[in-house]
Amino acid sequence: MHKRLLFLTLLKATLFANTVFCQNSLVKKGNEQYDKFEYINAQKTYLKAVKKGYQSADLYEKLANCYYFNSQFKDAARWYTELIITYPDQIKAEYYFRYAQTLKSTGRYQEADIYMGKFIESNPNDYRAYLYKRNKDYLKKIEGQSHRCTITNLPLNSPYSDFGTAFFGQQLIFSSSRAKGKSHDDVHQWNKEPYLDLYIAVPDPNNNQLFKVKKWDNIFNGFFHESTPVFTKDMKTVYFTRNSEKGSKENVNNHVITTDKLQIFRSRMNKRGKWGKPKPLPFNNNLYSTAHPALNARENKLYFSSDMPGGFGGPDLYEVDINPDGSFGTPRNLGNKINTEGKETFPFISQNDDLYFASDGHVGLGGLDIYVTSLKNNIPGEENIILNLGKPINSPADDFAFIIDVKNNSGYFSSNRSEGKGKDDIYSFVDFDPLKKGDDLAKILDLNPIYFDLDKSFIRPDAARELDKVINIMKQYPNIKIDIRSHTDSRASHYYNIKLSERRARSTRNYIVNKGGIDQKRLTWRGYGETQLLNHCSDGVYCNEDDHQLNRRSEFIIIEQ
Repeated sequence: MHKRLLFLTLLKATLFANTVFCQNSLVKKGNEQYDKFEYINAQKTYLKAVKKGYQSADLYEKLANCYYFNSQFKDAARWYTELIITYPDQIKAEYYFRYAQTLKSTGRYQEADIYMGKFIESNPNDYRAYLYKRNKDYLKKIEGQSHRCTITNLPLNSPYSDFGTAFFGQQLIFSSSRAKGKSHDDVHQWNKEPYLDLYIAVPDPNNNQLFKVKKWDNIFNGFFHESTPVFTKDMKTVYFTRNSEKGSKENVNNHVITTDKLQIFRSRMNKRGKWGKPKPLPFNNNLYSTAHPALNARENKLYFSSDMPGGFGGPDLYEVDINPDGSFGTPRNLGNKINTEGKETFPFISQNDDLYFASDGHVGLGGLDIYVTSLKNNIPGEENIILNLGKPINSPADDFAFIIDVKNNSGYFSSNRSEGKGKDDIYSFVDFDPLKKGDDLAKILDLNPIYFDLDKSFIRPDAARELDKVINIMKQYPNIKIDIRSHTDSRASHYYNIKLSERRARSTRNYIVNKGGIDQKRLTWRGYGETQLLNHCSDGVYCNEDDHQLNRRSEFIIIEQ
């Protein structure tokens, strides 16, 4: 009996040891795959370890990250949940942020707000925390910026990834992993998708939503990734993103390009109308990525995204001067008013020098959202006015690679939203404008009420801080004209309130002109007194102070752009 008991004990010990050995082997293998950015392979290996009973905070972090880095937010949320429930005392601040992002992607905004609160408590000096604290009513604010265009999923989309459009005359150039010419064994280990090539889409003359699609010039399509081109106005110079396999012998200026490091190339058209061999830009580096080039309207600056040293966290946006001889200056980070500790990427500069970009660090609907800010007349030391483009361009998924032709307010963007045809799809949009006639800048800028002392019309310091935001956006958008509208509550006589609101509107106009240097021709003003109440608090109706306060407001209505 004792021998049998001893045998069973030894058997259990052996099985346990074998199980632990197998678990540890799987985790070691998964970590090796993770460190090589083979996230799909690492997912499968980690899941095997979990099924065999292995648990650790590090495993749950990495398993969730494998999904997060591939924008598989629903699955990422599951494993961040396991991490937070199982190891609540081992949570790093960044994982509260990532968890909140994944919750947003499934529409769970109230839960996301809870974990953003935990992120702020754990990392109060993070700029993302500052932005969130300033925009706790972000959903309402984004809704106010929404429904400014109509979008269409393009018929050219495939079951694979299609994204990153560029204007090429009347044609489009875009990136796609749809190629069957390359062996499907040749897939990128990050996401197990075929490598990206550049395609040209020629519009159907009978339907501007239909295109004839074919691979673009073979000189741009190598064995690995090519994406996100941008052309000069004369269409004789192109910049685009490319990489090559780690360990390959493709030498470029004595550098070996690696799979996980993206680089920007430039090609010029010769006199015979042929594209020259693409050459890497001098600030590329094997130690970090430079990607997604964009040109300003004068074509003397190149904008791009990079995780080079000295940034604020993930990839940041940079600009670099293009000298008259075609050489480049030193890249400059766009600063922490645009860049955050999150991701800022896919820049595009419109003809009027508005910068559009994708970010998960600014407050949005989930994943990457698209934002706009003007590069004109920014005030040193002041925050840039950065606007979320709202729905339907933004969604709880990743939305990115926005381009626009401001002459007809139309363009394209990319998204991996669930209703698409493939992993990433290209959408067209029409009738878009980030600022329209009739918009109230008080709502767009989330201004605090412009308070005046009782029976006074001079500008108080707290009101001045809010009016400085109006000055800033009028400098960034020098074509807009504003109608200042001042309102009172119903207390005091109708005549008195009209005169008081007129004095306050005039005082507001004078502050913007004198302090901001804004041409007074861009401003009109009027006092409305109590004639446009927002609620039931009219003469003779009892209301508390909060209800009366809703009616004491200033509006800054765009009347021309």
